[in-house]
Amino acid sequence: MKEICAVVDVSGSMCTMGKPSVLGNVMQTLSTLQNIKDESQRIVLSKMQWDGSKESLESLVQQWEEKNVLLLTDGYALSDFCRTSSSFKKYIASNTNRFFVVLCGGDALDVSLFKKDFKEMHVVNARDILYAVELLPDNSASRSAAHSCDAVSDKDGWE
Repeated sequence: MKEICAVVDVSGSMCTMGKPSVLGNVMQTLSTLQNIKDESQRIVLSKMQWDGSKESLESLVQQWEEKNVLLLTDGYALSDFCRTSSSFKKYIASNTNRFFVVLCGGDALDVSLFKKDFKEMHVVNARDILYAVELLPDNSASRSAAHSCDAVSDKDGWE
């Protein structure tokens, strides 16, 4: 089971050009994954809002430790305000496998172009949300890995 935090950019640019519909579709897809019968495919979803400001992002980053995060944005707030945030850059550098920017909208700014500022960041388009979810690590894997070695018995062919 994967625990995922979806952080939705609610800045002004996210209210234009059909982006609310794109966000709705992405969130509906994520919500559907909460109800999958196969527990190994199921996710636990929490949601946060980000107003697009650097200060708000820095505050949210403190809450993201050890969480899988999908930042749903058009990229404009990241490029305008957050390129200078040292705490955000530090978070990305130490959590590359747990953080994806999900670009929403036809006019979304590809933040991966800012390699100098965001060289460690994974970026996908909204249509590739399932790909991003698949790549995020399973939260229960690290917890159950220690127990899985104990579960093997002689009858399983191990000696």
